[in-house]
Amino acid sequence: MLLGRCFRWSLWVLAWTCFFGMMETARGESALDRIEKTGRVNIGHREGAVPFGYIAEKGEWVGFDMDLGAELVKALETRFGKKIEYVKVPMNPKNRIPLVANKTIDTGIGSTTITLEREEAVDFSLPYFLTGTKLLVPKGSPIRSYPDLSGKKVGVGSGSSANIKGLRKAMDSGLIDPPCEMVLFEDHTKGFLGLQQGKIDAYFTDEAMLAGMRAKAQKPEEWEIVGGFLTYEPYGFILPKDDSKWRDFVNATLIRMFKDGSFEKIYDKWFGPGGQLVLPMTEEYRIMLKVLSFPD
Repeated sequence: MLLGRCFRWSLWVLAWTCFFGMMETARGESALDRIEKTGRVNIGHREGAVPFGYIAEKGEWVGFDMDLGAELVKALETRFGKKIEYVKVPMNPKNRIPLVANKTIDTGIGSTTITLEREEAVDFSLPYFLTGTKLLVPKGSPIRSYPDLSGKKVGVGSGSSANIKGLRKAMDSGLIDPPCEMVLFEDHTKGFLGLQQGKIDAYFTDEAMLAGMRAKAQKPEEWEIVGGFLTYEPYGFILPKDDSKWRDFVNATLIRMFKDGSFEKIYDKWFGPGGQLVLPMTEEYRIMLKVLSFPD
């Protein structure tokens, strides 16, 4: 009987050891290992977010985030000593988190704000961009700040949970009283179209996105950005949950770029004088990058 009990106990221990071993193997497969094996990295980008990621006049897919993706690919090629295929995958505010969570893409680089709520499903890199939420309105609109939104229709991206929360908080706090009507749009392009068609009175999102929408308009002078920052929005690369090996590699690449000047060069290309849109780096932004430039 004792021998039988020992045998059954051994089988139970073996079964659980195998189970946890398989779980550990599943958890332990890093995106970095997959990239080395397959020779390709799948990176999600936006298609209508000037100048982060958009389709240019000649049909090419370009942007600030694509240039950052290219730097990440270079770092991968240096690490593995071989060519790595850069596969660009379209993503939007609604599907960007699921695409990373289900490992369809290895990372999403596309003006995504780091939030605690999103951290429950995915991880993020160090922040690489700092902006804040404002309003886009027709030139001459009586809307100059948030209290002016009372009783108005305000557009917001349906996948921009941080912006939705920020606007709701402004209403709950009495800053917008009586409250405004929030109208959700699948992406910023459709939101701007709604603004142009008069379906909404203002569009609410990050200033950098608003500046891009205005720059891409047929008559940019007919639109203006108003209001102060309602919230601060730090952008990060979306990364798979609990993949520290891949996250550390991405962060090390960003830190290297912050320190050697290559990041600022890319920023100036898209946001500096002569760039797709002029958006000087704020002092808060510069301080953030300095703080993140960890010593070797």
